[in-house]
Amino acid sequence: MNSEVKKILVRGTNWLGDAVMTIPAILRLRESFPNAHITLLAPPRAAEIFTGFPQVDEIVLYRRKEEGKKAFIETMQRLRRERFDLAILFQNAFEAALLSFLGRAKTRLGFDTQGRGFLLTHKLNKPPANRHQTNDYLDLVIEAERIFLSSSKINSQCVPQMTAQASQLSSASELLRQFGIQNGANKLIVLNAGATNSRAKCWPENYFAELADRIVNELDAKIILIGAGAERENADRVIAQMKRPTSALNLAGKSTIPELIGILAKANLVITNDTGPAHVAAALSVPTLTIFGPTNEFETAPLGKNSELIRAAGIDCERCMHRECPIDHRCMTRLTVDVVAEKSLSLLEKL
Repeated sequence: MNSEVKKILVRGTNWLGDAVMTIPAILRLRESFPNAHITLLAPPRAAEIFTGFPQVDEIVLYRRKEEGKKAFIETMQRLRRERFDLAILFQNAFEAALLSFLGRAKTRLGFDTQGRGFLLTHKLNKPPANRHQTNDYLDLVIEAERIFLSSSKINSQCVPQMTAQASQLSSASELLRQFGIQNGANKLIVLNAGATNSRAKCWPENYFAELADRIVNELDAKIILIGAGAERENADRVIAQMKRPTSALNLAGKSTIPELIGILAKANLVITNDTGPAHVAAALSVPTLTIFGPTNEFETAPLGKNSELIRAAGIDCERCMHRECPIDHRCMTRLTVDVVAEKSLSLLEKL
């Protein structure tokens, strides 16, 4: 019965884009268990997406990468004190199951991956290929409904939706003002030219530079390059190859997650590799064009009413999932600036 579930632990995902894809599942979890206290456990960058979400009662930052075993032990001890009735594991790692097991969550629900099934009280088979991840996360909540509730809804909203908070918009405006960019003075075009975990995802830097110049000439726009700190040099190289570099600003590694959300919400258009900010922009309903090559859009395409994707035609090795291209990176180099520019501008003109 629903009354048995008073405290729910959600082990969130580690990556920003994956976190956005869990939004429909978290919304449904709150609808199904309206009186439960929901705690989200996730690394800082992914967890910050949910700041201000009314569906989440508490956010616990899991600093495993920064603090190592100390973070694991302290979190395990905290889970034991909390005495969770249900743990839903969106993260598929063995450690997530081990942590919930040692943390003594009464019901532990997740996918049977990485040999962790014996640590779960309820397990689902590994998700099928070519199925969008939003549905996988929803499946876990549907299984929780089956376990604890007498009925389960059949249909659910599978498109992540976000609304930028006033504080996020304000902090973004202040950051942009520091660099001389005023609200509404120019069209704001955001480029995300890097990819933290895969060089194979990256459209060539000189292509981004040529695209940026073309957009500046066509729209009299300001170009904002975003990304993680590790992608800052990548963005610098893009700007260095532009003919009008003074029209571009490199904010890679310079914005917090709240500032990033605000910047994306203010953008007129976002053009991006297949990375986390693409999902944020799409969920904010900002016109978003995501460039795909080695990754599988059927499983991870950013979803949103103004979100589209593009990939080179006729590439026999597309969706290879390599992080480093073993040949000539043809899935990216054969996608021309002309094609991306035309698609980008047509997406902008639709609104």
